[in-house]
Amino acid sequence: MVTKKVQISQIINRPISKVFEWFYHSENFITSPIVFKSNWVEGKWDKNSEREIIMLAGWYHEKITAIKKDNFIHYRVQKSFPNVKQDFTEIKFLPIHNTTKVIWTIEIGMPTQFLANIAGQIAKTLYATIMTAAKRKLEKQ
Repeated sequence: MVTKKVQISQIINRPISKVFEWFYHSENFITSPIVFKSNWVEGKWDKNSEREIIMLAGWYHEKITAIKKDNFIHYRVQKSFPNVKQDFTEIKFLPIHNTTKVIWTIEIGMPTQFLANIAGQIAKTLYATIMTAAKRKLEKQ
């Protein structure tokens, strides 16, 4: 198994509390044009909560593994189609004056380096669309 680490970031011109709240309520992800569904299936917004996300690249059943308000959200993919190994994902929030830097880190495991590279590029595109949707929505407020 080859692990590919992908990291993307975005500056959002809103206070950290507003930005964290938007990502914390992942049902907001459907404002991205490539996310079709984001629903909580067990619990809601707490550690060990589970959600299902359907997007252009597939279906993902995710479990929240750690949360620190206005700092980070950690989760892992438990099941997916197509099958991917994603044991660690972090959305980190850093205050910069009255703006927020969001850093999304994804570790994707694939059987070969070739597939890991492809999965990494797909992940960059997918997560970038969610970050862009957040920026558009939050900066309009």
